[in-house]
Amino acid sequence: MDSNSEQRLNFSNPSLFPFNITEQNLLEPSCSRTVNFEDALVLVDNLVFAQIGRHLSEAEITILKGAWNDYDYEEIAKNSPYSLNYLQRRLAPQLWDVLSATIGNGNRVYKKNIRNFLEQLLSSRKYHTQLLSEQPISTEKSVRIIGRQLPDISSFYGRTQELSDLKKIINKQPCISLIGVPGIGKTALATKLIAELSVESQPRFDCFIWKSVAHAPLVQDLVAELIELIQPVDPLPEYTQARITVLLKQLQSRRCLLVLDEFDLLFQRNNFEQRLEYRTFFRRLVEEQHQSCLLSIGRVLPNEFDSLITAKRPIQCFKIKGLDTDAAMQLLAAQGLTDQQKCQDLITTYRGNPLELQTAIDKIKYFFAGNTKTFFENPTTFVSSEFEAMLDQMFGAILSELEKKIMIYLAERMVSNSKFVNFTTLLSDLSQKQNLHVSTSEIIKGLENLERQSLIEINKDPITQEISFALLPVIKKYITLDPLGLVHTSHTSPQIAIAS
Repeated sequence: MDSNSEQRLNFSNPSLFPFNITEQNLLEPSCSRTVNFEDALVLVDNLVFAQIGRHLSEAEITILKGAWNDYDYEEIAKNSPYSLNYLQRRLAPQLWDVLSATIGNGNRVYKKNIRNFLEQLLSSRKYHTQLLSEQPISTEKSVRIIGRQLPDISSFYGRTQELSDLKKIINKQPCISLIGVPGIGKTALATKLIAELSVESQPRFDCFIWKSVAHAPLVQDLVAELIELIQPVDPLPEYTQARITVLLKQLQSRRCLLVLDEFDLLFQRNNFEQRLEYRTFFRRLVEEQHQSCLLSIGRVLPNEFDSLITAKRPIQCFKIKGLDTDAAMQLLAAQGLTDQQKCQDLITTYRGNPLELQTAIDKIKYFFAGNTKTFFENPTTFVSSEFEAMLDQMFGAILSELEKKIMIYLAERMVSNSKFVNFTTLLSDLSQKQNLHVSTSEIIKGLENLERQSLIEINKDPITQEISFALLPVIKKYITLDPLGLVHTSHTSPQIAIAS
């Protein structure tokens, strides 16, 4: 094998590979046939987990066991609950890609050579002893992560309290929803939660299923995909409610943590009839008995969940805020920013949002050559592309004219005075100075929706209990710039002049 092949690989621990594997010795019978499939499974499962952060699924183990015994795909499918098409055409190519990158050492892994691969690795006493003694995994109890490769959380900071709270409620509630603005760390928190739950001595879940629904599939298609991930059923029922019943039975028979990422897009991109179907689907997941848990991740809790919350159904909404000061300081220090006061200014400006902080750091490094002193002599507020895309959508298609005017009013007030605006003042100014002919109830409804969308900040006086409102600096900056002309239309106030 050439050196270039070795350099292309990214092993988590290259020292675990004590010898070179070549095409020749893979094709030759192994000199040692003393190992069994269980030993081989422990080895490959540990390597896959170390490399990509998930264990092998039940279906992948089925393929490996069949390949170990030199069965063809028809025989493997016949002796399993999975269809031939699913195993051979959908799952196997992905599995061989993963194993080639993980244990291939520059060679292609496939069904015919996987046993020789594993036997060659296991034949090394050093490797065999190190792997099995240091990283034992029970093939009966190991937790599986299915659906997607989990995001990298090597630079995860803080969230100790959030993780503790989630672990307390995850056994009590069949539905938990993580919500928050872009970049706040919802996906990272969910990933960290799974990482910690998966290594518990007594795992509370048998498997973790992570599914992105950003493409907003139809209900019947999503349910079919989830069934296939858990345990394929052939034939699959034709009607949606029958498919949901099958899925619920699977969630009753095993403990699954089902993660639906960007779930709020299901209710934004589908039509009214399909949104009603999703409301029924989630209602059944929440109300019908099972031992699994749905963890949904999104920017906002859809209106369709209001009736469930009002009826006090077992659903927990978990709003994610920015990192606490200590965690945010760690993030900045890791990037070379150590001036306590300057770092505190950044944390306050971006409210501890990890993505917005990273965007600011990247801009400082690129345009100011990392010179924070120069940057703070010419202060400005940056808006990440993700946050800007969210605001484009909000001002372009979602917010009402009244809600836009409320936000523009708050931005104008914050130009001359960055303090919160109390409700009485806001109500008076909107009615008189802005000449808005709307009722108080309409303004309250608009404020409630803006709060729900995490577009305004709300502060309650601890003594008077009066509430006040303000904008995040990044939102104020967006309103100021109005990059696509979506904010200041003919129905709203003139452009605001703000220097920074």
